[in-house]
Amino acid sequence: MDKENRYIWIPLIELAVLAFTTLGTTITLYMHTENKMEENRREIMTAMTSFHKEIRDEMKDFHGRLCAIEERNRKN
Repeated sequence: MDKENRYIWIPLIELAVLAFTTLGTTITLYMHTENKMEENRREIMTAMTSFHKEIRDEMKDFHGRLCAIEERNRKN
């Protein structure tokens, strides 16, 4: 192989390495993002469920107090 043919392969090898590392990095970041989004979705759903339970309990408590006030006013 003469000197000119040897230098033709260097840019092709560099391009292949660049493509491989870019693809590897992109796939890794995509998988990490997917896992993080799933984790965040679970946290949000847990927080929303807890928040709805607190609202429901507060509404029951308020309704109970309101019924007690109405009962007391009916007796008077």
